[in-house]
Amino acid sequence: MKYILLILVFLSAGKLFAQEEGTTEEGKSFIWSIQVHYAGQWPEGDMKDRYGFNSNAGFGGSFTTKNGWVLEGDFNYFFGTKVKIEDSLFADIATDDGFVLDGNGQLAEVYTYERGYYVMLGFGKILPILQANENSGLTIAAGAGFLQHKIRIYNPEETAAQVSGDYVKGYDYLSNGFALRQYLGYTFFATQKVYSFKFCFEIVEAFTQGRRDYLFPLKGPDTQDRLDILYGLKLTYILPFYKDVKDTYYYY
Repeated sequence: MKYILLILVFLSAGKLFAQEEGTTEEGKSFIWSIQVHYAGQWPEGDMKDRYGFNSNAGFGGSFTTKNGWVLEGDFNYFFGTKVKIEDSLFADIATDDGFVLDGNGQLAEVYTYERGYYVMLGFGKILPILQANENSGLTIAAGAGFLQHKIRIYNPEETAAQVSGDYVKGYDYLSNGFALRQYLGYTFFATQKVYSFKFCFEIVEAFTQGRRDYLFPLKGPDTQDRLDILYGLKLTYILPFYKDVKDTYYYY
């Protein structure tokens, strides 16, 4: 419910922009854009058993037609600090207290992090709802691509040989596969100003498998078919390049 309320707040903001901007003289335009974004995401499905909340930062581009159809592509790098299986990850090489020892018999510093990315291509539609101007409005979109995630294991100065070099691959649970995405939000293209943006609620579903031939905690490969889900709120800054039939306008 809280996510729906946040979306409604931003849609209401679009209404306020409409009072300020009105309908532009250029009217509907072809728009090329460069975009950068940040998102906060939560895991579901099989991913929820392994990770917690993550951040997502990335970039992309899009082309919007005069009819509001959008073709887009983007790269998303996600990262988090919560690895829920950390306690069992090194069970076979840890002391009774759960610590890994280095080559000198001292307690080693071993940290685990979530790391991953997804690449998407897709299409969407800017609907004539709560329009701030002819090029803005409620936006729905869908896409497909590739998602990968793993556990990053960090041992400063690689003092513990058990979790250094190629041995890391036996613990990182590298997984990847085909992914789908859907989002609902609001796109605002400013006229001759620099605050164009998109705000949306995004869901990503990935059909992944483990890609390591051998994992030490499992004493074999990870053969499970996984459904990894990420959902969250994403804010995108847009740098638009407007083009009408006669002329091209660059606003930045």
